Amino acid sequence: MGRAESKLAQVSDVFKYVLPLSLILEYFFMNIDDLNFERTVVTVGSFDGVHCGHRALLRRVVDIAARHSLRSVILTFCPHPRQALDPKGETPLLLNTPDERIALLKQTGIDDVIVVPFDNVLSQMSASDFIREIIIGKYNAKYLVVGQDHHFGKGRSGNVQHLREFVSQSDLQAEVVDLKSSDRKISSSAIRKALLNGDLMQANEMLGYEYIISGKIITGNQLGRTIGFPTANIEIAEYKLLPKEGVYRVRIKNSDHVGMMHIGKRTILKKEDTAVHVEVNIFDFDQQIYGKEITLALTHRIRDHIRFDNIEQLTGQLHRDKQKVLSINLKI
Repeated sequence: MGRAESKLAQVSDVFKYVLPLSLILEYFFMNIDDLNFERTVVTVGSFDGVHCGHRALLRRVVDIAARHSLRSVILTFCPHPRQALDPKGETPLLLNTPDERIALLKQTGIDDVIVVPFDNVLSQMSASDFIREIIIGKYNAKYLVVGQDHHFGKGRSGNVQHLREFVSQSDLQAEVVDLKSSDRKISSSAIRKALLNGDLMQANEMLGYEYIISGKIITGNQLGRTIGFPTANIEIAEYKLLPKEGVYRVRIKNSDHVGMMHIGKRTILKKEDTAVHVEVNIFDFDQQIYGKEITLALTHRIRDHIRFDNIEQLTGQLHRDKQKVLSINLKI
């Protein structure tokens, strides 16, 4: 068994059902095995959402690296630490799938995005050992850049004060970035709350981009096709956060198409539907896309979820929804 195959065997269980094999090979092995980390500026975290606060921190990492001719490196975890430590417990809904997060991080100008398998062994490492063995020992960091509320190490025992005490006795330099914007703190938790409350505008403002939902197109109940509004049903990752139920205007990434997306239970079934579905009606589009991946950017919230008594009520509302979306198109 070769070196890469041996490492793959060690981490495959950690990534199973969380990160595709192609991404393990591209972002884990290529970066660790094929790159020589001579001198780096490192930042570390889950970076769920890759929001404006994260981007301010990452810009600082890139600036320091450029000024000192160092390599800029992000260490991020997969699965999310709480998923790994308590897989059967109450796991937080995440703003990004691993694929989405890595793609967003790679857009920031950072040289290397390293996906670190988070498991019980790593979770038991003390804050000092994590800095000494991982940040310095493995990635040869000369600078460590973190947010003001950053915690690390076993039980999240390490904080900014602990970091300052550590660097005072080492060659590592640390910089703490204030992640507040105006008088409001930007955080993944605040963005989750805004999305769940239906405040898409505020969420997008904190993200610095339009919230994205991605997944595979699967077969639905075909009802929309019979009333002139064919929809693509999207299979969503288990831990992906869905905004408040309702109808949204969306842009289809990597295309010129827009459409309207419904998040919620099916609306005219005689028997109450218990599952939440995500389905999008793409305007001026008539292609077979079952089994393909799609990424939608949510630009506007159109209305709340409504339950209808019959097909006629549903059809009438869909026509009104489409007109509202089209009126937004004219203003943009």
